[in-house]
Amino acid sequence: MVKWAGTLAILLTWAFILKGLLKSGGYALGFLGPLMTAAFSIIIGIIWAPSWGAMLARPLSSLYDGGDEQIQPTPFYAIAMARRKRGLYDLAMMEVRKQLEAFPHDMKGHVMLAEILTEDLGNCEGGMTILEEFLQRENLEATQGAFIMNRLAEWELRYRKNPDQARWWISRIKESYPDTEQASHAIQRLAHMTDDAYLVHRRDPKQYLVHRPTPNLSAADQGNEGLNPQVRAELSCQELLQHLEMHPDDTSVREQLAWLYAEQFQRIDLALDQLIRCTQMAHQPAARLARWYHQMADLHCRFTGDEKAARQVLEDFLKDHPESVHAETTKRRLKRLKLEIQVTRRKKEAEGNRPSA
Repeated sequence: MVKWAGTLAILLTWAFILKGLLKSGGYALGFLGPLMTAAFSIIIGIIWAPSWGAMLARPLSSLYDGGDEQIQPTPFYAIAMARRKRGLYDLAMMEVRKQLEAFPHDMKGHVMLAEILTEDLGNCEGGMTILEEFLQRENLEATQGAFIMNRLAEWELRYRKNPDQARWWISRIKESYPDTEQASHAIQRLAHMTDDAYLVHRRDPKQYLVHRPTPNLSAADQGNEGLNPQVRAELSCQELLQHLEMHPDDTSVREQLAWLYAEQFQRIDLALDQLIRCTQMAHQPAARLARWYHQMADLHCRFTGDEKAARQVLEDFLKDHPESVHAETTKRRLKRLKLEIQVTRRKKEAEGNRPSA
């Protein structure tokens, strides 16, 4: 505003002087007119030079300083994190609370405050209360809500030794955010949270992927090592089927059952059926879907030798998920699929011609 006011004053002064020169005419107009115009132009140039220079340089300088874009204020927890690493927990909590006064709805600050209380100061009740109150107060999205509930479930196991309450928190994810990827993950976790002793006494409290029934760790293998391998495989199959009756959405057990069908019983149709059921479950991430489609292709390559069927499986994945990060890997495998089947066939022939011991 000051620049525009000064410029307007200069222009009015120049117009007033020029009007007088026009009236006088002659030598005064021819000599003083251009001289006064040049002088006023220089003054205006001095006033506006920084603005003109900034305007011309803005495209280049914006690459480094962001230009005129307004920066959104965000909480700063670096000081609190540094103090926590040095063991200054009280000062770290003071810094976190200072940030939360300015950003009361920030989830990271509440989680950090709860972690300091629970993991560093041993105040499990206080830490869990902070997260529970934040969960009730805020309308969180599925990702954020599931993160907090998973953390509460972990602390229930690690500090309170309460598997039932941990299961309750995981089941709340499924109830609070139905038809989401987080609900699907919660269902998978609940299916493996059946062994209370393992949940309470597991060595790695940070690792939440808990004990799952696998064929080589089944009761049949542990208690009947002397049984015929075929009988042991049948017992393992029965154990997995019983687990699926209680937890039909447990995809990891379906994978194990699929390979048990293929390797021990040569029932490729049943193996493919288990993997197909996995791919048909809702809200599965692309990484899991890619793994199941590639496993179906593996079954055809290793057991049936049907290149056409294996190719169709991989093409179905590309058709349904063309933008997935796994699409490029699938395309590369399609190019070498014929060679892969040939190599597998040669290995089988070599094993068949190998003399028995």
